[in-house]
Amino acid sequence: MVQSQCFTVQDYHYHCYRDRDAQGNPFGGIMSDYLDFSVVVSDLDACKFFYQCMDLSDNTPMSFLFNASFSNTGRLNDFEDGLITYGYVVNAEESCENDDATGEEQVLLHVRMLLSNMCFLGNNAVHFLEITKD
Repeated sequence: MVQSQCFTVQDYHYHCYRDRDAQGNPFGGIMSDYLDFSVVVSDLDACKFFYQCMDLSDNTPMSFLFNASFSNTGRLNDFEDGLITYGYVVNAEESCENDDATGEEQVLLHVRMLLSNMCFLGNNAVHFLEITKD
């Protein structure tokens, strides 16, 4: 993976849950709302990827790497943890922040993804969370 092909994630959140019976015991499959995340966009052409994903009728994989380090040549060296999501991009919205540290405008792209599956990459294990049967 090359650093120039990566986005910097500003923030993200998702919500997964299971139904509960009258006594509060969980039952049934895991369900999910949306995965919402915001990426810093340095070039407006980079937004095209997310808009193109909105046209797809297939699951789109997205990888999130936490505490990633890159070599001098821009190649991925290592990362602490990761999250791989599969789903459908259902919304993309741009906003502009004028108060970044350099005094330049910073464009943020806010993306909403309807989740179907998630895979957590830990130091010692990979945990797969199936949300739907897609």
